[in-house]
Amino acid sequence: MSVSAVSDKPKFLIGSNDRVFKTLVNSGEKGKIILEAVLKTVFEEPVEVLEFLSVEQPLEKVIDKKKVLDCLVKVGNRYVNVEINLNDYDTAKAVRNFAYLCSFYSQNTRKGSSYDTETLCVQVNINFGYSPYNRSNKIMTKAYMQDEDGVIIDNFAIWNVFVENIKQVCYNSSKERDKYRYILMLDEDKDNLDLFYPSDDIVSIYKGEIMRLNSDADFVWDLTPEEDERKLFNTRMHLAEKKGRELGIKLGIERGIEQGIEQGIEQGIEQNKIEMIKNFYKIGTPIEDIAKASNLSIDEINKIINSK
Repeated sequence: MSVSAVSDKPKFLIGSNDRVFKTLVNSGEKGKIILEAVLKTVFEEPVEVLEFLSVEQPLEKVIDKKKVLDCLVKVGNRYVNVEINLNDYDTAKAVRNFAYLCSFYSQNTRKGSSYDTETLCVQVNINFGYSPYNRSNKIMTKAYMQDEDGVIIDNFAIWNVFVENIKQVCYNSSKERDKYRYILMLDEDKDNLDLFYPSDDIVSIYKGEIMRLNSDADFVWDLTPEEDERKLFNTRMHLAEKKGRELGIKLGIERGIEQGIEQGIEQGIEQNKIEMIKNFYKIGTPIEDIAKASNLSIDEINKIINSK
């Protein structure tokens, strides 16, 4: 679940927020312990974080470094370059994250006297919350570079972990809940966290670190909406309009007249715009932001949200 920025007083920030998580795990030995526990759950093997990697990316300010988490880890007997994100899964973020992964892979592959074909470079996206874009009922999906005949490059991959699917599996199974507890703890609020695996040492370390971060007034205040969020929102609206045009052209062609195509495009755009507005609301986007991005009034947005 994403944590929204605040204007008057801060909410309790939880570890499923990407910026919070990356700040926590970059904060020394305790952060390293938390990261290793999370990655061990993902890889289902013991994980040792060997070093945090520095990938050249344009930064607007020093605090931006907390947005990035790249590290070299040892999983079993294999070395893995990991770039990790926590987010709510959607196409806009997938595009942004893939662009970063390409840069990450390129810079690490070029090191040394020959191209590195052995070290796995994997982007791990841990996706929290409901998303209309998640079409998988799996806990994790793994995508490699391949064509219809098989894998082309086997050391370049994107892994998506779907926490809502984990929660469904864990609902009636204490064994599965134990298995995924280090991912689940990231999404617990302050009250529930107090009761979450009270005797677990790693959970206790996480509790202490998340409380410490929430007491840092400068960091809490810095979590305000940024250009990244605006770009993501605008990208989603653009994709909705594009999808609406495609649907509209199809409807118009079925009617068989030029006017039908124009009407179909208009109808398709409107239909998808309504769907996107409802989806934005479901994942917690403030109504004011939805209204601004869609050029509608707050009253109009409320009518759409409340319509069947």
